[in-house]
Amino acid sequence: MSRSNGVGSGSVKAGKGKDGFAHYMIKEIYDQPEAVRTVIEDNLGRDGQIPHLGLSDELIRSFSKITIAASGSSRHAGMVGEFMLERMVGLDVEVDFASQYCYRNPVVAPHELTIFPSQSGTTIDTITALQVARRKGACSLAICNVPETPLTQLADATLLTHAGEEVAIAATKSFTTQLTALFLFSAHLARIRSTMNHAAEVALQALPTLPELIEKALETDVPCLEFARQLHKYKDFIYMGRDIDYPIALEGALKLKEVSYIHAEGYPTGELKHGPTALVNEQLPIVVLATQDRHDPDSVLRYGKTVASIREFIEREIPVLAIASETDTELQKIAPCILRVPEAPALLQPIVEVIPLQFLAYHIAVLCGRNIDRPRHLSKSVVIE
Repeated sequence: MSRSNGVGSGSVKAGKGKDGFAHYMIKEIYDQPEAVRTVIEDNLGRDGQIPHLGLSDELIRSFSKITIAASGSSRHAGMVGEFMLERMVGLDVEVDFASQYCYRNPVVAPHELTIFPSQSGTTIDTITALQVARRKGACSLAICNVPETPLTQLADATLLTHAGEEVAIAATKSFTTQLTALFLFSAHLARIRSTMNHAAEVALQALPTLPELIEKALETDVPCLEFARQLHKYKDFIYMGRDIDYPIALEGALKLKEVSYIHAEGYPTGELKHGPTALVNEQLPIVVLATQDRHDPDSVLRYGKTVASIREFIEREIPVLAIASETDTELQKIAPCILRVPEAPALLQPIVEVIPLQFLAYHIAVLCGRNIDRPRHLSKSVVIE
């Protein structure tokens, strides 16, 4: 497997602590298979349940609603978690910006669980949101990469992601481990509440292979560099994804904005015709998530609709970069620019398909000469409102 060291693409010389990589961000992208393996091994217990979670079975059976409040990439992880929880557990799930939750006087339902994903556990918006939820009587769960933080100390229960230190400001391995932790938590609740369906069972059985799927997705590094060379001079991008892929489109757009300073927006694929398509022209590249789980009829249906959208864009001579499953044979007939990732169960696919979006943002930023690990105006944890 090749790994990027930035040679020939404008990056700085590799420094101490980067294991030969040019930047911490690219190193941390490559850390993801092992980071995800660790969170699975540490939290996947007997019969798909999480040992020592700190929430009793009786309490879990009493939950009537779940709210997820987070910021930045953690909120995008929470949006993927919304799909996982609703489909595996059957509970109503609401996702909010932590900064909004603090001030909108949220209505907390009886027996509500509030989940607070955070890389650092010190983000002030998320801590304040947790305090508001607790005052209103909600049970709280912190999903965090760092133990013994203000967030974990305040929460009723904690699920640690064990991603290891993440030096680069742009979240990579902290994001994929949050997604994995949210899947594990969804499976835990589904087992206890007896709501596991076939799709959930298939995904849970495939979970131990997830690190190998991510390892395979790392092979998109070099192709992403080639596409970055074609795309880095564009000023605006649109990212699109349907259903559970929509939050990954948002995350891809955020990564590009954070590290390259290029304007990018994420949209649900079906929403583009409701206004944003007026912006689309030959100077606006579109990055489309077009993976599918061939064993999931709903995923196949969504894929077919996405292919139709891609065909329309290509007919209008719009630059399109598609993220497709490695088994795909349909897109190659119409789309000249494709990045292939391993096929995975629909509930796990977001964890795999975000990898090329991370690479794409990284390589574009390097080609633009940006400060990759310390983008302007950003910090790892927002501790002052």
